[in-house]
Amino acid sequence: MKSHDALWLASRAAPAALVFINDVQSSLGDIDAAIAEGDWPTAVESSSAALRSVFLCHLVLNGLQGRCAEGELDLLVCLDDGDVAQRLRALPVSYTAGEEDAQAAQRSAREAADELEAGLPVKLPTIRTVKGYFPSVRIGADLEALRKSIGLPPIDWMAWL
Repeated sequence: MKSHDALWLASRAAPAALVFINDVQSSLGDIDAAIAEGDWPTAVESSSAALRSVFLCHLVLNGLQGRCAEGELDLLVCLDDGDVAQRLRALPVSYTAGEEDAQAAQRSAREAADELEAGLPVKLPTIRTVKGYFPSVRIGADLEALRKSIGLPPIDWMAWL
């Protein structure tokens, strides 16, 4: 990932990191749980969810504000020639998935997530709560201070949940 300025970090990288901890990490956990249970269709569906979230993170890094409208993310995946979209389109049909399909889907999702995470300039520590994952208060406060110092309004963290 190329180098960017503080404005990009505060307005794009921080929200992408939030999407990563809320959506990508939780989907990866779902894949692992499904594989452990031998639930191959759910493992493939969870892999699809993880790859969709990785794709969304890339959109956020490139300027998307908030969530996509219903169906918009699917359309963008269909029209994109990038690696993540190709991985997503290559997944097997979940309801007929066997063990090999599930493990291949898991590998694909994990590789895409690992590549994304390696390029994120912000790693948000997470706190488990009943409602999911939330960034730690300290890193959130630091990012808000950065936004304020460069003239940005406070981030609407809920826009990404």
